[in-house]
Amino acid sequence: MYEDIREDISKEDLNYTYLSIMSNKLSVGIVGGGKASYVKCKRFLENGCKVEVLSLDFIDEFYDLKNIKLIKGAYNKKFIKDKHLVIIATNDENINLEIKKDCEDEFKIYIFASDYIKGMAVAPMQRQLKNITFALNTKNGNPKGAIMLSNKVFDILNNYDDFIEYSSKIRDKAKFIEKNKKEIINFVCSEDFKYIYIKRKDKLVLELFFGKEIVKKIYKDL
Repeated sequence: MYEDIREDISKEDLNYTYLSIMSNKLSVGIVGGGKASYVKCKRFLENGCKVEVLSLDFIDEFYDLKNIKLIKGAYNKKFIKDKHLVIIATNDENINLEIKKDCEDEFKIYIFASDYIKGMAVAPMQRQLKNITFALNTKNGNPKGAIMLSNKVFDILNNYDDFIEYSSKIRDKAKFIEKNKKEIINFVCSEDFKYIYIKRKDKLVLELFFGKEIVKKIYKDL
């Protein structure tokens, strides 16, 4: 029998460090073929990750998924060797604890599906606009609450999406204007400039602050 040798933190001590990982470079290994595995699998596939699932049996929904590798068999440590992220989701607690120990020995990031406190990571609620992506989570394991909040945040950020695209293009141009680079970037990435942008006075105001020659460089091929 495998014991959980690492002391898991309490909910009160829980804190998250977020890191945006490029999906097409992330290799995910899921152990388990049930509903919890399927939900996690579907989410990572939708985000463009490489996903492999190992299980003795799979629920039917798995066979409708595309761009996935299903491996029928018992857990073996070799399965996690080439994975960045491991999701532990079997219905056998002893096997789950064995995988957890292997992940810790191999310095793998892992999600413990049956009890998120036992894991090293959680999968946050993730939403995407045209120019903005964001992730949101709760400290108390409240997925429905995270969905509710993400809808609220989505509506707020939707009002910024076009402006972020526009200001990002100006920022990319300003990086090559050494003299005023910092001032331009700080100015265009602000609520004041967003207001000016909405009023369609952005180019005029930039000319007043930084001069026509600099603005000409910024707007060339913009």
